[in-house]
Amino acid sequence: MAAFTVGSGVNGWHPGEKAMHHKMGFDKAPGVSDAWRSIYGELTQQHMKFHTSNLHFLPVVTLDKKGRPWSSILASGTGEIGWIKPKGYTTLQLKPRIWEGDPFWENSGEFEDVEGTEMLIAGIGVEVSTRRRNKLAGKVKSVERNEDGRTVTFDVEVNEATGNCPKYIVLRAVEPHPKTHPTLVHDQTDMSPTDRLPSDVISFIHAADTVWLGSAYHPSSSDAKRFPSHLGINHRGGRAGWVRVKPSDGRTLVLPDYSGNRFMSTLGNIEYTPVASLAIADFKTGDVLYLTGDAENIQGPAAEAIMPMQHSLTTLRVTGYRFIKDALSVRQAPLSSKEEIGVSPYSPPIKYLKEEIEAQGGGGKFFTGNSPKAMLQSVSLHSSTIATFTFKPSVPLQILPGQAVILDWKSLLGGPQYRHMSQDKPSLVNDDLIRTWTVSSYHPPTPESDTVEGTAFQLTMKEKEGGAVTGALFSIARRMKAKDPDLLKDLSRFEIQPGIVGISGDFYLDTEKGEGADYTGPSDPRSDIGSPSLPPRNLVWGAGGIGFTPFITMLRALLSSPSDSVRSRSWDIVFLLSTREPDVLIPLIEEVYRLQSADAPVPSNIQLHLHVFTSKEYIADKTESAGSPLPFDVRVHKGRLDEGWFKEQKEILMGREGYVCGPQEFENLVINSLVNVVGLEKDSVRKEGFAY
Repeated sequence: MAAFTVGSGVNGWHPGEKAMHHKMGFDKAPGVSDAWRSIYGELTQQHMKFHTSNLHFLPVVTLDKKGRPWSSILASGTGEIGWIKPKGYTTLQLKPRIWEGDPFWENSGEFEDVEGTEMLIAGIGVEVSTRRRNKLAGKVKSVERNEDGRTVTFDVEVNEATGNCPKYIVLRAVEPHPKTHPTLVHDQTDMSPTDRLPSDVISFIHAADTVWLGSAYHPSSSDAKRFPSHLGINHRGGRAGWVRVKPSDGRTLVLPDYSGNRFMSTLGNIEYTPVASLAIADFKTGDVLYLTGDAENIQGPAAEAIMPMQHSLTTLRVTGYRFIKDALSVRQAPLSSKEEIGVSPYSPPIKYLKEEIEAQGGGGKFFTGNSPKAMLQSVSLHSSTIATFTFKPSVPLQILPGQAVILDWKSLLGGPQYRHMSQDKPSLVNDDLIRTWTVSSYHPPTPESDTVEGTAFQLTMKEKEGGAVTGALFSIARRMKAKDPDLLKDLSRFEIQPGIVGISGDFYLDTEKGEGADYTGPSDPRSDIGSPSLPPRNLVWGAGGIGFTPFITMLRALLSSPSDSVRSRSWDIVFLLSTREPDVLIPLIEEVYRLQSADAPVPSNIQLHLHVFTSKEYIADKTESAGSPLPFDVRVHKGRLDEGWFKEQKEILMGREGYVCGPQEFENLVINSLVNVVGLEKDSVRKEGFAY
């Protein structure tokens, strides 16, 4: 039997795709101009088998009577595989059960038994347990609806089919869940110009890691024969929260564009026909959200003005939505590992909107245009993998204790190169060489006009295994030390100058908190320095590994702040430090006190109680300087921090303000223990994870 081959389903890139290739600079990239030939005009045998034998559900996109796209999620009533049947190379027969509220029910009804009309459709088959993905598009040739059972039987004549890579797909096991009770919670298919999305809908969007993005292409009359109308739908995924909603209008979604195959099929459709749709499902609860609206692709500085450090994005201003509870007949099942889902290693860290960052307060700032520079001045190696790097900024910077600086390292490492896949190191695919570190030096507030150049700032960082930036920096430092250790004291001659993207972070210590409404002392607290009349501040800090750096800055701020209000109250701090390197990190805390005592006496109103949790042997008596005990107490606990410790220390920890920084597992342990065991209010515990 002769091998079956298929031809291309398209006649080249349509005008919208060409426009996006040009905007993104892909029109000059080798292979892109002819890549459309890999879009088949029929289903291959492999794709036919995949769609009919592997899928519990199929996201599709169809048009409503106004011509707006709506993404839907189709599945059988039982959630079993097998509801899609083959009908030759070009045709699939689908028999889903449509729950109340899914737009497919109305959209398919528009074309039932209507002669001379064509119903366009596109689908994206994703086997989420393996990350396999295949797209199709075509026309619905027949529709039979069962009103009582809400089933629709229809044939799809496929004229476009292509395979896609597994990037950004969240790995999850799914299983049938036939016992559903669909409940239509929100039904607003035509929003007024001033309407906003409900808060529960926005929270649902911000919790999502996966969306199904639908698009449409409607050509001009002159292009219609060569590039006929068609629909498209594709998977978009990332870390939970990667899709943001603008707080300013409460209805515009922002989707950052991650590196893909450079086809620009979806974005090309949007570029030419600026509408789009989203379907978002919660695989745990079965809740499904449907959105449709006006879409726009935004690149370059205009994109970065919306979402800092994001060069390309798409916005969707929602014009209609529906939200249904307990609808999906497929639910998430545990994976073979302890995790319920597997986030794609290709998914980059979450980026927030500029207006979200500004709403956090704290004086965060992003630079646009020609960003200022930070000259690397010196390096102090504390161990082979932990060091403090000192930089001199070209402009004054306002940095609150605990905030972070964002640096662009392209000047040192060169611009990122396009990679479609990178199995050995997936993070390279979207690596923009922009990094964020907590500033470990303290910077008292000063007017920006005080100096032409800014005060030097320090970053205490740990070398990340395989890290493109920290690997390069530590390699330079080690080579300099091997050649001549004195070189590390003055590196300015080498002109290593990353760009300063901005200052960020709402994780900072507000040292003046409580001076206003909470203050119950004299009318002028500054008139009685050292008076205990200001209310005390009792804190608990939790640091996992190098997550201790913001607390070093906070401690410096308390010890050396010129603020009378800081000196006029008592500070009692329980500091939990979980580390494999106590011999490196504890001396850094010592150094904060040692440098302070060299300039002035250590303030007596600050009490620090350090609890170190480590698997390493470490003798607490070592924490003495020149034979004199340091003005803080240290207890070393052998082993890991656990919930039991919080139970033992409950009375001491009650009523404190919490600050937590560290890996996700550590962060969850500390926050859950402080809230559930100690009884702190959740909003009294602030966190700063390692998302970046």
